[in-house]
Amino acid sequence: MPGKLQDKVAVITGAARGVGRCTALLMAQEGAKIVVADNGSSVDGSGSSLAPSEAVVDEIKSLDGEATAIACDVSDWNQSKQLIDLARRAAQHLLEWNIPDPIHQERIVRLREDWSTFTSGLTVKELSEEGALDRLLVQSTTSTEDLQELVVSWMLEPFGDLIDGLTECMANPFEPTLDVLMRCDELQCILDEHCGYATKVNFDDPHSTGQFWYVSEAKLEPRIGQRHSEDGADRESPLDITRRIHALNQDLSGQNGPIWQFLALFPQHRMAVLRVQALAQNNYSEIRDNLVDADMAPIDMLRCKLSFFGASKFDPKSRLWTRITMGQGAPLASDLEANTASDDWWLPVSV
Repeated sequence: MPGKLQDKVAVITGAARGVGRCTALLMAQEGAKIVVADNGSSVDGSGSSLAPSEAVVDEIKSLDGEATAIACDVSDWNQSKQLIDLARRAAQHLLEWNIPDPIHQERIVRLREDWSTFTSGLTVKELSEEGALDRLLVQSTTSTEDLQELVVSWMLEPFGDLIDGLTECMANPFEPTLDVLMRCDELQCILDEHCGYATKVNFDDPHSTGQFWYVSEAKLEPRIGQRHSEDGADRESPLDITRRIHALNQDLSGQNGPIWQFLALFPQHRMAVLRVQALAQNNYSEIRDNLVDADMAPIDMLRCKLSFFGASKFDPKSRLWTRITMGQGAPLASDLEANTASDDWWLPVSV
């Protein structure tokens, strides 16, 4: 059976020795492809060599794993100083982000307060200490999702040399394939571990199925209908995956044997089985929410997509669309021509 981290990529800092090395070996045993990232210093902090990292790579390969070594120092003083500067910029950016929508404005105000509390008292010296970012990341998990997202984005920004190459492996070039030989109990384990967002929904409540997605005949674009008051649900697009996974979980209960036997009895679950199997290996392959709930707002999915393109300062105008700021602080054509362009425009602020 594949490991829990099969075909995932894990970048582990400080992985040449100690806890970092043990973490790298353990994750490799679970199927992850390991990037051993270390500054190569000796145990007393002196010197720099890639040899310790390469030794860990050799260990992983001897276990039939995949690994590579890179030299990096996440405790670099300049990077720590940049984090302090970026924390101040983020605070200013949040102050300049004001919108009419009262619900989202309340979230912005809360984020300002949480960010101020989270970054209060941070110093370059503290951020340069070993394990400082790990401790801050764990600390952020006790707060709102908005703060967690901002913290992760803030921590990534100074380490381009470490993470920029990962963009090349974000896409999955492979189509999901149905593993018909997987046993029903294995699939049940995946459902229990990854799909609580679907299996715990009460779909007997009409509110949980209040909306449906369809494609308009005129513009061939996705549209939303009200299931209990409008026609068209018979032409529903298969975006009710949460409901389908819920139904799969119910029919799978008590089943034994391979999946192909189960699907022979319940062929309507083929798509849900495929999606659940894919989710076990690809954590971001599903939006983990009920997309047909009466309270589902398409604007939330739109914000997620637009953020990948660099959009910021979202200004929702309804549940369906939002105004955005795109490219604030980006270099102009004249900057590119004069070779004076700066790549530093994360969360830009007014000059």
